Amino acid sequence: MPRSQPAAPSPPSAGANRRIAERPSAPIRLAALDGKTDHFPGLKSPDSVVQAVKPTDNPDLIWDPVSHDVIAWGDVIAYGVDTADLPNVIDRTAAIRTLKSMATQSPQVMRVSPDDRLHHNSQTVDIDLSEVGGRAVVLFNVSGDGTIQMLYPIGSDASLARSAELRLPLRVREPFGAEQIVAVTSQQRMVDLEKILQQSNRRRASGQVIKSLERYMPADARIGSVGFFTVP
Repeated sequence: MPRSQPAAPSPPSAGANRRIAERPSAPIRLAALDGKTDHFPGLKSPDSVVQAVKPTDNPDLIWDPVSHDVIAWGDVIAYGVDTADLPNVIDRTAAIRTLKSMATQSPQVMRVSPDDRLHHNSQTVDIDLSEVGGRAVVLFNVSGDGTIQMLYPIGSDASLARSAELRLPLRVREPFGAEQIVAVTSQQRMVDLEKILQQSNRRRASGQVIKSLERYMPADARIGSVGFFTVP
C-alpha cells in the first residue's frame, strides 16, 4: 500500500499548536509460544517498556519460535519476525495504544470497506473518511512489523478535501499482517507532519511517528484509525 517518496522535514514554527497525548505506561507483555523466556535475552525497545512473560500470563504479543510469526489475541500481526526485529513490533504495539488514546480526544470518522476482516494480496480495500470537506487530510498506515506507509497526500493529491466524503482505494501489498490506517485532519495544512511521514515512508518508525504527531499536530486536529488484517 505504499505510495510516496521521502522529503526532508522543516522545524516547527515558534508557537506552533501542539497537543500531547498521555502515553499509556503499561509495558508490552511478550511471550514465546513454547513458554520459554530465554528466547529474549536482553531484549530492549527504544520507545517502549517490554516484559517477558509466559503465554498463560495474558501477553500482548506471542512470538512463535518455529515460524517467527507474531500473534496478538489469535491473529497474526506480523510474519517471519526474527528476534532482532521484535523491538519494531513491540514499538508498533505501543504506538497503536497511543494512537487510540489520541483518537478518543477528537475523533475523525472513518471506515474500511468492504469490511475490516482478512484481505489477501492484490485485493482492493477502500478507506472512507466522513465530514472532511475543506479540511486538510493526512493518511498513513502502520503495518504489523512497524513499517510506515504514507498514503495521502502524495503526488497531485489535493491537501484540502473538496467534498465532505473522501475515498481512498488501496491495493494490498506486503508486509502482511495487521494494518492500522490512521487519518489526521485539520482546518490547516499540516506541512511539517506530511514531510515527517514522507521521510518515514517504508521505514520501521512507528515510535518516531508518534513523537512527530505529538509535536506537529494542530490543536484542532481530529484523529481516526481503522484496522484490518492482510495475508499473502
